[in-house]
Amino acid sequence: MNVVITGSTKGIGLGMAREFLARGHDVVVSSRRADAVAEVSGQLAEEFAGRTVAGQACDVADFEQVQRLWDHAAASLGGVDIWVNNAGRDGIKAPFFAVPPEDFALTVQTNLTGLMNGCRVAIPGMYSQGGGKIFNMEGFGSNGQVRPTIAPYGATKYAVKYLTKALAVELKDTPVKMCYLSPGIVVTDLLVPPPEQRDERWEKSKRILNILADTVETVTPFLVDGMLKAEKNGAAVRWLTPGKARKRFFMSLFRKRDVFGPLGL
Repeated sequence: MNVVITGSTKGIGLGMAREFLARGHDVVVSSRRADAVAEVSGQLAEEFAGRTVAGQACDVADFEQVQRLWDHAAASLGGVDIWVNNAGRDGIKAPFFAVPPEDFALTVQTNLTGLMNGCRVAIPGMYSQGGGKIFNMEGFGSNGQVRPTIAPYGATKYAVKYLTKALAVELKDTPVKMCYLSPGIVVTDLLVPPPEQRDERWEKSKRILNILADTVETVTPFLVDGMLKAEKNGAAVRWLTPGKARKRFFMSLFRKRDVFGPLGL
C-alpha cells in the first residue's frame, strides 16, 4: 500500500512510517520543515532499501500545501491508499486566559484546520482513484475528558472526533473510508513539558502517566496493523481502551512501571 503521514519526521508519525515500511509498504513523510523532511526521508530510504520513501514539506494549515502533498504522493507512489492526518501541536500549557492568542490560534490551525484540509484534499483524490482510507488522529479531549492548562488542544481533539463521525456519515456507501486513530498516551515531546515547566504538577502527573503512558515503539506496531486491517467506514483503531486502562490501574497495585526512566526524566 501507499501511505501518506502528515507530521511524520518525529514522534508517533515517524514511528508509524517505520512500521509501514517494515511491513513492505511505501511512504511519504511530511512536516513543515523541509530540512527535517529531507533528513528523515533519506534516513528511512537507507534503512528500508527497496521501498519507496518520498518526502514533501507541508504546513497542513495551508490548503495549497496540502494539495501539493497529495499531488507529490500520487506522482511518487502512483496513488494513496492510506492518508493519516497525524500532524498536531499542544501549545503552551497554561490556564486559557494566560495563553497568547497567537498560540491557541496556531493549535487550532494545525489540529483542526489542518486536519480539515487533509480530509478535503484526500477525499476527492481517493474518489478519483477508486477508494482509500483516511485516519484522523484523536487525542486527549476526544472523549470529553477535561484537564486544566490544555483547553485549546482538548477542544480541537473533541472537534476532530465530531468531524470524523460526520464525514463517516457523509461517506457511507462510498469507496472512501473515514476512520479514527487513537494512540492513547505516548511519550513524545507533546506529552513531556520542557525542563523549565517540570514543576510539582508535572511530578504528580508522572505518577498517573507511568500507569497509562507507552512509548512510540510499543504503540505504533498496533496502530499500523490496525490501519492495514481496517475495512469498514468509521472503523476505530484505539490502543488505550477503557478496559485496558482499568487493567493498568489494577496491575499498578502490584507492579510499578517507569516509562520516563530510560529518558532520564
